[in-house]
Amino acid sequence: MPKRDQFFADLQAEGGQAALLIAQVGAMPTELQLVVQVAQFEEAAGGLRPVRTYIVRVLGALEHRIANLGTTTDEVTLTDDHPLLYAYTSPAAALFFRGQPNNPALLALDIAQEHALTFRGWRHFPDYLNVSTPLLTLLSSGGGLLGQMPLPLAQRLARALEAHGLETKLIEDAPPARPPVPDQRLQTLLFGESFFISWAFSFEEMGRV
Repeated sequence: MPKRDQFFADLQAEGGQAALLIAQVGAMPTELQLVVQVAQFEEAAGGLRPVRTYIVRVLGALEHRIANLGTTTDEVTLTDDHPLLYAYTSPAAALFFRGQPNNPALLALDIAQEHALTFRGWRHFPDYLNVSTPLLTLLSSGGGLLGQMPLPLAQRLARALEAHGLETKLIEDAPPARPPVPDQRLQTLLFGESFFISWAFSFEEMGRV
């Protein structure tokens, strides 16, 4: 069984937990090495029994956040479909608006809500918005650049602006990240509240060839 499949099989067993023990730079500046221990919670013993320890290499990391080093989680996923990836795989878009909303405060609240719904808490408001001017001031100004952002967010915000009677204009650009190999898909490894974004990941069991 490939070590990647074995890792997730170990974790998906009843009571499976994983702990991110070490995160360090690898042989290349863009490589991260993660030491991860998979354990199984045994209710009778009232604790965790180690199963296997893995080295996970993040090859060519584009972005990462480490938030739960040393703590256990059963929420580990490797996926190519996640809002964290929008910043790299979706067309970039500049969103402009024109007009005056009747209630700028309510529109600002709708914008914040659409941001939260788009990123499900993985990106924080006001990421991607124009912060050179306070949001309420900008929305009351009669028009301007709301922000430069991934297209899925721009489309949701454009609908919110239009629902308040404003005109919108989207200017799209190409996705900012290109795969190093044709048809290669960008992925994110979600590890509790931590994440790692890369084109390639490798899994090895420590102490095994």
